[in-house]
Amino acid sequence: MKNLLIIIISFLTVVSCSSKKKLSDPETLPKDISFKPENNVSQIEDRENLKQLIGEIDSLISTEVCTDPTEWTFTAIGAKPCGGPSSYLAYPKKLAEEILPKVTQFTAMQDAINKKYHLMSDCAVVLPPAEIICENGKAVLTGGRLDKKEEVE
Repeated sequence: MKNLLIIIISFLTVVSCSSKKKLSDPETLPKDISFKPENNVSQIEDRENLKQLIGEIDSLISTEVCTDPTEWTFTAIGAKPCGGPSSYLAYPKKLAEEILPKVTQFTAMQDAINKKYHLMSDCAVVLPPAEIICENGKAVLTGGRLDKKEEVE
């Protein structure tokens, strides 16, 4: 009886190892990323466009020296994949008409990129700053993010 059991187990092992299973449909298997270079190139181009737009915003802001924080205000900018702004930006009130449309454009572009590439983030809520102070001619946002300072250049 013992020998018969060993023979049956051996036979089943040999049969199961030698069976040839049909491979899954190659179209449903994951693709190597190297076969999709256009996705990476497109994402790099989109990020460069974002970088260029934030550069324009930063250069507008840097034309003004911060000496009186009451002449400055802040706005939410960017879009986290989970929702909400990615940060806050201080800007001179007198440049609001030039800066705010670019901020809106930047936020919309970042939101579109998040959706297009199915990006993910930490989903942490970015709190608005408590105040603006002037340090060395630059606006600094204080409070909000665990009292860390964010310098705006």
